[in-house]
Amino acid sequence: MLRNRNNSSKVLNMVEEELHAINEVKDVSMSIKKFNKIKYLSPKHYSRVDIARIRSKLHVSQSVFAYLLNASESTVRKWEIGDKEPGGANSRLLQIIEKKGVGVLST
Repeated sequence: MLRNRNNSSKVLNMVEEELHAINEVKDVSMSIKKFNKIKYLSPKHYSRVDIARIRSKLHVSQSVFAYLLNASESTVRKWEIGDKEPGGANSRLLQIIEKKGVGVLST
């Protein structure tokens, strides 16, 4: 009987340790989310003029620019005439290309 209590107590201790470890991981991931919000602010808003300027600086056509952004040519055209605005992911990619150049996309 004593042996079973001792084993069961070891198991309970192990379970308790694992639960604490899970909570620590959960707390760490929460702090990483907070860190990302502080360090990585929302992407810049890009106007039609900004988009045309970036594309012009790269010396590429709308179709090549669309390929680089993994967007359609009609989407880039709509951005440049002001019918549409780039969403979050495309705005972030434009921001990266604007700051680091198109070379950042090469592997």
